[in-house]
Amino acid sequence: MNSEELRLDRRKFLMAAAGVAGTAALGSWAPWAQSRPGGPNAPIVFKQTLAAQHFSIRDSITRVDKAVMGYLGGPNFPEDPTDLGPLVPLPGGYQAVFQFLGECGYGGFEFYQFTQAAGNPGGANPGNTLIKQWLDSAGLKSVGTHTGGLGLLNTTTGGLSTNGQTQLAIADALGHRMLGTAGDPVSGNAANTLAGWQTACENYNKLGALLMENYGIKAYLHPEQNNWDFIRDAAHPELARKHRIDFFVENTDPRYVFLEPDTFHMYNARGRFPDPVDGSLWDPVPYMTKNWKRLVGWHVKDAVRAATPVAAPGNPFEQTKVRPGFPLAGGVDVIYSTEGHIGNGAQAAAQPGTSPRAYGYDPGATAPSAQPGPDPKVWGLRRMFTDVKANRAKGFAYHIVESDSGPGPATDPGRSLRHAKYSAKLLLGQK
Repeated sequence: MNSEELRLDRRKFLMAAAGVAGTAALGSWAPWAQSRPGGPNAPIVFKQTLAAQHFSIRDSITRVDKAVMGYLGGPNFPEDPTDLGPLVPLPGGYQAVFQFLGECGYGGFEFYQFTQAAGNPGGANPGNTLIKQWLDSAGLKSVGTHTGGLGLLNTTTGGLSTNGQTQLAIADALGHRMLGTAGDPVSGNAANTLAGWQTACENYNKLGALLMENYGIKAYLHPEQNNWDFIRDAAHPELARKHRIDFFVENTDPRYVFLEPDTFHMYNARGRFPDPVDGSLWDPVPYMTKNWKRLVGWHVKDAVRAATPVAAPGNPFEQTKVRPGFPLAGGVDVIYSTEGHIGNGAQAAAQPGTSPRAYGYDPGATAPSAQPGPDPKVWGLRRMFTDVKANRAKGFAYHIVESDSGPGPATDPGRSLRHAKYSAKLLLGQK
């Protein structure tokens, strides 16, 4: 497939996308098979959909197995914050950590790189064969990586770059069929130019078509917070209120360019970048529901409203909090999935028959944060996972557990794996 063949008729695919969105808007947002494969009263998250994000437990991969002691929590944790369980040698490196994750109920792992502490089996660079063996032994599969992005495309030839060929070989060896990135599509000064975004979207369309049509691999963007900023191009004042993520979604082909929402960054970013004219916040609901076919998975990150509210562009949510009675790290612990304000959502958005966990319903922003007051657009994890469509062929396939604050301080080195353990328990038990 040459570059001319990859050139997309923008008008056609935008019209097709609009047709899909219009059809979706007419239908009910009742859950589909992938959203709740066991029926209306079954669990929402399954081993087959539950994956761990490498970045969340990065400290465990970069330490030697059993070289550090820590607490992984007892049977009554976190409801009883003092139940830390015994002080144990912590798993380290891919082999031991994969085994731990499999025992916690995970079915998958999303990589962001492929090295580990040199003192572990296989050394610092164990290679694809060993990593695949360890995944298989633990009952895990590689669901994707954050080693993708536009660096995979040779823009001169229209084919894969050298790194693109490397990542394709890794994908074939480990078995994942998705290559993504958390890197911004446009960086530096170009991020505030229309031309920069037009070029990035065109190249994403080329890369996505190349990977899908030739190799059956999905190219996806994992958008983090800069993507909710505006395109501040002085030559194009009409874009001053245009969120970058909206421009990206509108100008990339839904057949070939996919999305991996991050619940923490999505809600944090909308509070950081209010509309410069009327102060309104970006609406996450149509982003989730109208683009459901483009979602490959969720990065499941929970958080609470910041203890000390700050004005935009400060972050309205944070991923750690003093947990009353918690005996480590001055009482500061990470927020486990389904505990926080993002996890519980606003009371006005709660589904019938549900009740909040731990830190309760989202109370909304407090001044000086943007748009103080209750926020019914904070849906909560349960509603996101059931009211956003998916089926076996389209839509999200994975619930990927992560916390940017997973790794703990020296006084609590078990925190990241404890977060993985109890987030899995809480998500797998959610109905």
